[in-house]
Amino acid sequence: MSTDFAERRRHIRVYYDSLEEIHCRFTVEEQEFEVFSASVLDLSLGGIHLTIPGNPGFVAGDRLVLTHLTHRTGPVSDERIPLEIRWVFVREAFGRLYMGCQFLHLPEKSRSSIANLISVKLLESSTARIGVFC
Repeated sequence: MSTDFAERRRHIRVYYDSLEEIHCRFTVEEQEFEVFSASVLDLSLGGIHLTIPGNPGFVAGDRLVLTHLTHRTGPVSDERIPLEIRWVFVREAFGRLYMGCQFLHLPEKSRSSIANLISVKLLESSTARIGVFC
């Protein structure tokens, strides 16, 4: 069995260098009264890689609900999107928790908005690479 995540991925993934470029808010599925804010490090139609300050104790298998996804240019989604945490990494030196989450159901409106955001990011990345070599 391959351990290379890139070989197992089914969706194009885009990466964000800045913690300010794209944000989200989410709740824990069973405790929707507490809202967490996170920065998005990468995004695909299959899932999202988040980082939050501190360590609230999330573990793989926890269920979350994404409630808002916002890019620096404006809102991407305000639909409720169920997530499952697939992996967690705590970086004590940075005081941050990193987690990879899989979309359990991605509503069509949000799917379309995220696909558009991914396309824009890919276009920006290819334009930047071309500009470096010209």
